Amino acid sequence: MFANVPVLLGQYRPLDSYLHRLDARAKLAPILLVMILALLTDSFLFYGIILVGLFLSLILSGITFGSLLRSMRPVVWLVILTSFYHLIFSGKGSSALFEIYGWRITSEAVRLAGFYSMRLLIFVSIAFLLTLTSSPSELAEAFSKMLRPLVRLRVPVAELSMVLFMAIRFIPILYDEFNAVRHAQIVRGVDFSGSLLARLRKSTYIVIPVLVAAVQRADDVARAMQARGYHAGRDRTSYLSSHFTARETVFCVGSCMFAGLAFWWVG
Repeated sequence: MFANVPVLLGQYRPLDSYLHRLDARAKLAPILLVMILALLTDSFLFYGIILVGLFLSLILSGITFGSLLRSMRPVVWLVILTSFYHLIFSGKGSSALFEIYGWRITSEAVRLAGFYSMRLLIFVSIAFLLTLTSSPSELAEAFSKMLRPLVRLRVPVAELSMVLFMAIRFIPILYDEFNAVRHAQIVRGVDFSGSLLARLRKSTYIVIPVLVAAVQRADDVARAMQARGYHAGRDRTSYLSSHFTARETVFCVGSCMFAGLAFWWVG
């Protein structure tokens, strides 16, 4: 049903795959390890291994390769912007590889552009995989259970989990609001083509209504929570009942070993 629909970051797809059936805690632990290892190494080989593993996991979760590429278009523009920044402003002290219109492109600048671009792709792919295969309520519940020991240190774990749940839940809603406002402005005759400066100026026709709608939605949610008797700091029961079984243990340990061995091999 969802195979050919573009994936949106933060939008859960209720498919029936191995990763969908796992407890969210079994996915959070290796993902956290991968993020830490990605910050500790500058190996392109390690980044390549992790990216291949993440893309294969996304495809095995029921998302076609074409749909995944279409969903990555905004990320590609961000990667291009990041690459241009490092090509222009980084690596001033290294040797020049070539020159474009009087601007020297150095070897260190090329290395940093590729390095940070691959790191950005890893983090975005992790976010896609996590939000695709786990619902916002499952992620919030897993986050709350993993941080439960911090309650003794008076850390508001339940409130943090609520904030995480609402942030993930409202990403697709704001995306739909953005599209609705954009189409409404086009119908009214707004042309979003032209120079970069003109498009940035006309983007306010979309951003401001979306921000107003987001504030209104936040106020509605706050009133709804208050009407339902929500009070911060009180113990609450959970609607979901998750269990960390042998299947979750095998996946968690296997994924952590795979990431650890890849880090050790390239390190």
